[in-house]
Amino acid sequence: MWTALHETTYYEIGEFSGLNSFVALFSDPSLPAQIGTTLVFSLGALVVALPAGLISAIVLNDLHRFKRTVRSLFLLPWLMSQAIAGTIWLWFLNPNYGPASYITTSLGWGPTDAFSSPTSALIAVTLITAWWSYPQAMLLFLGALQTIPEELRESLRMDGGGIWRGFISITLPYLRNTIVSVVVVLLMLYVQMVTIILVTTRGGPLGATETLSMRVFNQTFVEFDLSGASATAILLFAINTVLTLAAIRFRRKEAL
Repeated sequence: MWTALHETTYYEIGEFSGLNSFVALFSDPSLPAQIGTTLVFSLGALVVALPAGLISAIVLNDLHRFKRTVRSLFLLPWLMSQAIAGTIWLWFLNPNYGPASYITTSLGWGPTDAFSSPTSALIAVTLITAWWSYPQAMLLFLGALQTIPEELRESLRMDGGGIWRGFISITLPYLRNTIVSVVVVLLMLYVQMVTIILVTTRGGPLGATETLSMRVFNQTFVEFDLSGASATAILLFAINTVLTLAAIRFRRKEAL
């Protein structure tokens, strides 16, 4: 906040400037598009990672053989750093020598070029982020699944209830608070995501993948506008605060 309220020259804090950096932020014509990109990216990754984590957790919880091996395979993306995950997919989807291009060319579809157009680049970055982050949701769901009393499942089987009935009547009610926690944790992660976007697209093409977090990075290390970057960072902090308060309010309602 102190930096946002002052003029900056490179990384040197200068004279007091009041709310000028915030005025510049909210008058920037590119801000609405960046907010929209942040929402599409974050919600899109969440829509993929949340069910993927839940399904993986259910599979692991019901698995009796090779459980450690399967769990290691499921956790593999999350064991990588974001930089490594982004680099691997950047190589895999490379239109000139990537394995994906070889596969699609062999099938007669031509080479892949996922990062060349705005729409496909945003989709690719979103899916890569979801692939990297779903094991975090899986671990949280797995811990919650192991707290469900086995007696409830046995009673359901004796009453003739199937898998779907057990999921709706037992699993989901026990996972309700965990789902809220996972949603908040993942959304906070996605809103602040920088590294995967930086490695794969650097916010391009044509600013299609420039989220608010990438705006902070570009303002800090490309434009050397530390005051403007601080104002954007405070906006990100406000978004995360709203998400956290919404989750707390939801949990309180559930407790009542």
